[in-house]
Amino acid sequence: MHSFILASMETQPTITVGSMLERSLPVALVPCWGSYEKTEGSLRLAKQGDTLSLRYMLRSPLLRRMVQEHNQEVCDDSCVGLLLKSKESEQYLHLQCSASGALRSWWVSNEGERTLLPSSLLETIPVTVTLLENSNAQSRWSVEMHLDLKALKIDTDGQLFGNFYSCAEQTDQKYYLLAHETGTLEPNVEVPSAFMALEFL
Repeated sequence: MHSFILASMETQPTITVGSMLERSLPVALVPCWGSYEKTEGSLRLAKQGDTLSLRYMLRSPLLRRMVQEHNQEVCDDSCVGLLLKSKESEQYLHLQCSASGALRSWWVSNEGERTLLPSSLLETIPVTVTLLENSNAQSRWSVEMHLDLKALKIDTDGQLFGNFYSCAEQTDQKYYLLAHETGTLEPNVEVPSAFMALEFL
């Protein structure tokens, strides 16, 4: 059972977000732009105060975790990501996390201009990567992050919208898994019209 609700094509998809990760229902990350053997993922979300917590669970044939410093090409690795904005904002946050724990994040304006977040701010984000299995047959791993929305300058008073994903672009077995499809012909996760509403319980 998934924790997102797809009502009708006329209404925006919604993810319900509780206050504890352990009690949150998993959101399925579905294959996009192809089918991928032995690859699957899910996400749990929770919010307490101004902190948004995320826990990704992934399985894939290969695991790449070469990037070791923040604000490098994290998407070359096996990685997870999120896109998040408040209702009135004219920009959204895009944050990626490698299976190594390295982060990359930037603000994207309505015009598509990108502004990297400083590495000093990324250093303050608690990230835990757990390798559950890493063999020639498959890899299973998890990423848990806790985002201080105020520190990231995301308004928490109003409605929040976002999308979530995992991908690996530079492995022999490339994949893209998304919480909500973007509807583009080519891989592109930066599509604000595909963001889902976050409904906090």
